[in-house]
Amino acid sequence: MSIPHDNRPERVDHEETAALLAGAIKPVLPKPSLKARVMTRIAQYESLNPLADVRPYDGEWIPTGVPGLEIRNLFHDRGTGRTTMLVRMQPGVRFPAHKHGDDEQCLVIEGDIRWGELVYQKGDFVAMGKSTMHPEIYTETGNVLLIIAGRNEFVKP
Repeated sequence: MSIPHDNRPERVDHEETAALLAGAIKPVLPKPSLKARVMTRIAQYESLNPLADVRPYDGEWIPTGVPGLEIRNLFHDRGTGRTTMLVRMQPGVRFPAHKHGDDEQCLVIEGDIRWGELVYQKGDFVAMGKSTMHPEIYTETGNVLLIIAGRNEFVKP
């Protein structure tokens, strides 16, 4: 019979030893300069506006105007104009050809994404450079993609 990992005698001994050591150490106040540096770093972190903290239950999927294609914005960088977003396409959806206004990165989280004879599936990553043309893309099974991109210019067929 095996003992569950958290109840092993060695672990209990280490926890008791750590508690005894912690109780024996006198607290040391940090130098005022350290506190100032920490507070400055916190202020820099908090200056992200908006703070990039998105939970699964936050926000909604937004229709794009292409039936069966929705996006969920995660973060927009005002400095570069790039947006990090989730894209969700239902099976059979097609997205029009377009020219990339900036570099674009795409990670396939679920499903597939295709153009021409290229097929990308779960775990695949593809990046397209600024000003490159992207042919019509489509999915057979549906997908969820993580996209980091600037604006795109749609190309009329």
